[in-house]
Amino acid sequence: MSGVSRLRTIRRIAATAIGATTTWALLAGSASAGTPPPPATFGPNVHADNSAVNNGANEPQVTVDQAGTSYVTWQTNEGASKTKDGVHFTSLGDPDAAGPGETGDVMFAHTAYSDLTHDIAVGSAGSNAVFWGDIGPSCANNSAPLNIRVGATQDAATWTRQAGAGCQPAQVDRPWLAAYTPPAYRGTDQAENHTSLYVEFHDFGASNIWVETSTDGGQTWGATGNPAIQAGSVAQQTSTCNTTPGGIAVDQNGSHKGRIYATWLTSDLPSNAGTGCNYTEAQAFDHLFISYSDNGGATWISKTVFNDPCAPNPPTPPNPTSNNCQDMQEIFAPVAVDDAGNVYVAYVYRDVSKAHPQYDVDVATSTDGGNVFTPHRVDSDTGTHYFPWIAAAGNGGVDVVYYDTPYVEGTGMFGKPAAAPATALWTVQMSQSVDAGGSWTQSPVSHHTIYFGDVCTTGIFCGLAPAAFNWGNDRILLDNFGVAVGPDGGARVAWTDTSDSFGTCPPAGTITCQQQEIQFACQTGGVGLTGQALTGCGTTLGSNIPDSAWAPALLLGGTAALGTTWVVVRRRRRINDPLELQG
Repeated sequence: MSGVSRLRTIRRIAATAIGATTTWALLAGSASAGTPPPPATFGPNVHADNSAVNNGANEPQVTVDQAGTSYVTWQTNEGASKTKDGVHFTSLGDPDAAGPGETGDVMFAHTAYSDLTHDIAVGSAGSNAVFWGDIGPSCANNSAPLNIRVGATQDAATWTRQAGAGCQPAQVDRPWLAAYTPPAYRGTDQAENHTSLYVEFHDFGASNIWVETSTDGGQTWGATGNPAIQAGSVAQQTSTCNTTPGGIAVDQNGSHKGRIYATWLTSDLPSNAGTGCNYTEAQAFDHLFISYSDNGGATWISKTVFNDPCAPNPPTPPNPTSNNCQDMQEIFAPVAVDDAGNVYVAYVYRDVSKAHPQYDVDVATSTDGGNVFTPHRVDSDTGTHYFPWIAAAGNGGVDVVYYDTPYVEGTGMFGKPAAAPATALWTVQMSQSVDAGGSWTQSPVSHHTIYFGDVCTTGIFCGLAPAAFNWGNDRILLDNFGVAVGPDGGARVAWTDTSDSFGTCPPAGTITCQQQEIQFACQTGGVGLTGQALTGCGTTLGSNIPDSAWAPALLLGGTAALGTTWVVVRRRRRINDPLELQG
């Protein structure tokens, strides 16, 4: 290709991106407050479980390593797979195939990025480890079978370090995993061995929130973990015997590097004790708390993220038999931290002060290290929104994914969602903000209806509530799904999908004939959370420019700057990039 032709090609690519994002400076940190990002687009919806359809796989989680490879794992018929292009998957088998057997609630994390905005070549000696976890026997003689199993891969092909992570005598449920590699080790062969792993969970006894820790990449673990709720705090008084762990995250690059954040939902003590604690879910989970630790999980400080106004001052509750509090457990409240240290917590909230209340997804944002939070509504359509999951990067960049139906569900007992009809059609949606929650853009992730009918939000109690409660009872979608972002800042989403069973189980028909599988989509357009213009899965405008070329990185200041204001950026060359400009 001649130099003139090359320049014309570069200009064509730039013009296309400009047309789609005419008010954007597509560089990290250049987004202006109050300006919603352009709509995100997603590539093909593809099977991630790399096996026969309708195989019952569900509750996937996803992560992206430093090389831009996406990993997906799931429970039921446990397994994992990887993809680079967002379309073609390679099976990685069961990460703990030789272990004593897993029971579900999978989780993922990876060593910290050494380069925040570029894919980098990594070796297979620990610089780019991916960590996996699940529930399974960890105690001697399997005396407490519901504990934590872990594993890791260095080469994106084989699994090592399969082991039990501690032994909680009261057993565990709903574990979540986060990792932190100190900056000095990032990108080196010693990264894996110096990465701290943190698993949040609750037990089946007092339902305390615990964090189990490994400081050597999962080679050794503590005994039972440390309580993650500050002793004597309002959070501790309120949370007794009734918690739902929301998620765990670590500040990787912000002003509190290494600070661990763990979230959970709870009800009020009289309601908890009087109606069976978390075993029945027969309470409105109307409080959302966060704890943070600056000493590796040894001690914690607990703060309030959000309280339903029915009980603004816990632990002083309303009438424990009242039905006035709004339930926020639909179903988890995950946490993420961006590269500037801003903290985000997602949850579902039905605001009865609105003229037409519905179950919406909110994100509470903290810019002061998890002490004070401000809530933001993220979805923009009429309907019902469940199961948020969250990822953050850059300075103010956050993606939230959730299940969405136009059907507006009512409420049953204890403020929990009422049952939905078979005509409720669900999709996967993502809301994105690049100004720390000040403004949002909602975009579809799935290209089709992924499920129809009711969605239960009471976990292990699904199907057991009395008919008088009028709760949704169908747990076909299970309880969660995942989103992660790569070095390009683009989202990767994996979810439970039943659409391949629609041929024999048509929408609006019999709900329970639907069969689960895992589907995946990679963000291919819009902007990444670190400011890049996305031109494909894992590719950006800048990354398509070879070393010998210089190109405008688009405008500053909106359409008035077109043709007059240019920012020149030189990007490193990406190897084997299908969109790379070559001579």
